[in-house]
Amino acid sequence: MNKVKELIERYDKIIIHRHTRPDMDAIGSQMGLFYLLRTNYPKKQVYVVGDTNDFMYKAKMDQIKDSEYQNALAIIIDVAVKELVSDDRYLLAKDILIIDHHRNDSNIEYTEFCQKSDFTSACEIVSFLANSFNWTVSSDAATYIYGGMVTDTGRFQFISNENASRVFSNASFITRFNANIKEMYDFLYTESLEKRKVKQMFSDFLVTKHYVAYRKNTKDIIFESGLDVFSVSRGMVNLMAGIKEIPIWVSFTEDDEKGVILAEIRSRNIVVVDIAKKYGGGGHNFACGASLKNWDEVDLMLNDLDERGKENGSNA
Repeated sequence: MNKVKELIERYDKIIIHRHTRPDMDAIGSQMGLFYLLRTNYPKKQVYVVGDTNDFMYKAKMDQIKDSEYQNALAIIIDVAVKELVSDDRYLLAKDILIIDHHRNDSNIEYTEFCQKSDFTSACEIVSFLANSFNWTVSSDAATYIYGGMVTDTGRFQFISNENASRVFSNASFITRFNANIKEMYDFLYTESLEKRKVKQMFSDFLVTKHYVAYRKNTKDIIFESGLDVFSVSRGMVNLMAGIKEIPIWVSFTEDDEKGVILAEIRSRNIVVVDIAKKYGGGGHNFACGASLKNWDEVDLMLNDLDERGKENGSNA
């Protein structure tokens, strides 16, 4: 913690990166940290960069020149592998600080790596840092951080007994600062009638012998739906959640532009992250993913997940 704070305080210019195709935890931790740094170090120049999508809430990314990275600190949050970092100009920075909660090693040449794999979200780490450093927290920072904590825990469903007290303590801390919870919930959990109807296209699924639910989303159905790949891959996987007999569920979504098939794996109290890592991916114990080469590799992963279901006593 002292090394993280010392590195932040050493630099007058800080540029914050996160992963591509950001979810609310990526946006929340990036923007939450941005507002914390702006509030507590008003003389610093702080920028946020990266691609955009429907999870931005009110966030706007900065358009900066390469020269801004000279003598700057790059902070990469909610990701630790170079292939997934949005905007690779962090390589131009003088020092690199990574803050991440995933169970992955990093292949980035970093200065410091603040890895807390038992934390449920990058936003939880940011809340913990703000509390530890006695930082002043603005309403904007609190709103973004709380939003990321809510989404990455599935509204606090996906937390273990061992870390529940800490998670709620960090959530309690950040909500002291006038987080706009209602507005964030409205943003996250209301959608257009058209989008709700489109979801019906992805509501059916198949089940393996040992009760692994799965969908194979081809480029044709994605085109027909009018949605982008991320909205189908990440946005539809949990349509298979909450079914008593289904302990593991996975969606496979064809990304024709990048020539890969995105696997999004979820489970209820069954560790599956090792299977994601086997195929070059990673994430959390019960929520993880990987990019697969082809549909043959999809079937191999599905067999591995079915075996994991068998090991845990699931049998159709």
